[in-house]
Amino acid sequence: MKKLFALLACLVLSALMAQEPPKMEKPGEHHQHLKMMAGTWDFKSKFHTVPGQIVEMNGVEVARMQPGGFWLISDFTGNITGMPFHGHAVMGYEAHKKKYIGTWTDSFGSVLVTTTGTCSKDGKVTTLIGKGYDPMQKREITYKQIYRIKDANTRTYHMYDVQGKNEKLIMESVSKRRVRKLNLNTKIKGPFTHEIDGTFGATYYLGGPQQARPPEGRFKPGTRIRLVRNAGSYCVVQSETGITAHVATSALKLIKKH
Repeated sequence: MKKLFALLACLVLSALMAQEPPKMEKPGEHHQHLKMMAGTWDFKSKFHTVPGQIVEMNGVEVARMQPGGFWLISDFTGNITGMPFHGHAVMGYEAHKKKYIGTWTDSFGSVLVTTTGTCSKDGKVTTLIGKGYDPMQKREITYKQIYRIKDANTRTYHMYDVQGKNEKLIMESVSKRRVRKLNLNTKIKGPFTHEIDGTFGATYYLGGPQQARPPEGRFKPGTRIRLVRNAGSYCVVQSETGITAHVATSALKLIKKH
């Protein structure tokens, strides 16, 4: 009998070991859309919560994708009417629900706001709706949030108080990406190893090969560059105009030595 149990145990163990490990979820198209909002942004906000009065706030948002590539985590700092402000937001896409989800907390209250919604096909317009308690008005508010990506370095945000069919704008914001200042008059001496090939040149990315968001610029055809590092489908290069960036490897043409 003991031998029979031992044999059965070995068979079960062998069967378990033969099974493939469970497949982990991988980031999809919508998670790539979130990457377009990653970066460091300077924002200017206007609040319309007090009738006839506009309250302004300037600040900085630092947004990064959580390791794994599923969640965009943003931290906000600013100053409003002389008081320091801190906010924290998380946005993601729940594939099983086919919905975007967002949460918000800040240093002005104990309220956690949760919203859900969808985005446009190109990922440049995200609309979220949710409810949260407003301690100033002492009532629960239905919020509608609209995030728009205008271009590679510009985003806008609008938040509305929804009451039935009426939508009242209570906040608007414009964010500008902080990009490395480039001295385009800088001339780099050779030797150069490659030049930009193709009729239309090649787009480049300053912060890494983040194809999910628009590029920071475009090299003209024939621009001479020095290869810094080959990273497979993308390379790190330094152009003759002093720009160090990532470009597609397929856009490089080797300069023949005479």
